[in-house]
Amino acid sequence: MKKGTVIAITIISAGLFLALVNYGLQHSRGTPVEIEDTETTTMVVPFKDNQIDLGEGISSDIWDGLNAKNIEMMYQVMVLPWGKSLISPVTVRAFHNNKDIYFYMSWKDETRDSTKKTNKFHDACGIMFPIEKKEQPSTILMGFMGKANIWQWKSNQNKEYWFNKGVEIKSYADFHYPFEDKELFPVSKIAPVSAVNDLLAIRIGTITHKNEQIVQGRGIWENGIWQVVFKRSLEHVSIEDDVGFTLGGEKMLCAFAVWNGATKDRGGRKSISGWVELELTE
Repeated sequence: MKKGTVIAITIISAGLFLALVNYGLQHSRGTPVEIEDTETTTMVVPFKDNQIDLGEGISSDIWDGLNAKNIEMMYQVMVLPWGKSLISPVTVRAFHNNKDIYFYMSWKDETRDSTKKTNKFHDACGIMFPIEKKEQPSTILMGFMGKANIWQWKSNQNKEYWFNKGVEIKSYADFHYPFEDKELFPVSKIAPVSAVNDLLAIRIGTITHKNEQIVQGRGIWENGIWQVVFKRSLEHVSIEDDVGFTLGGEKMLCAFAVWNGATKDRGGRKSISGWVELELTE
């Protein structure tokens, strides 16, 4: 075989090998999905002279009288693991009563996943608000260009907070200790102060709990549909860490996310929306 032919075959083989390696890296933990840019959705948040006591439920009759936006979702495709299933659309409603602001999210889910165990994941949803007035290129990167306030409701936390049904403790890292539930000061459990985690993020991998958890929420699952309500005071505790709401002011951005526990969504594996503009009317 001629030397030139050998070199050509070697180069072609090396190119094919590199292409296979690249394909394997891209598909090893899911299939990347191309997404198209969508126009920003505008959502009016009207005044409504109602208040919701989440201890009594989510007040479905109040939400039935409000206009809804069906928000199309997309795969998270920037960080592994990529999503395996898409929850879309998500129905969103919102209102304020000059004291508190409420958000409603609803989506179809054939299974209620409210338990967090080894290789078993829970359903969840969230709302992300950029705090800083910097241009945000994408909802995917959790702040990226600046700090973001994230409200994340979790179905397992909802069950524990509202119905006092926590995970049964059977083992510990150091030894088996079955009597800790009866102790006055159990060290292995943290009682949730809400069904919603009030979080901060600047970019991927920086998400953390805020010192003060000021967002409440409650979810119900019926007939294959999740309905979740978030509630927070219009007044923020911290200008630096809490999203601020201004009535009749300039539009603000937010984005929505849903995790499907049945398909092992967790962390970055989720369905996300594009940016949604909120306009709070007086």
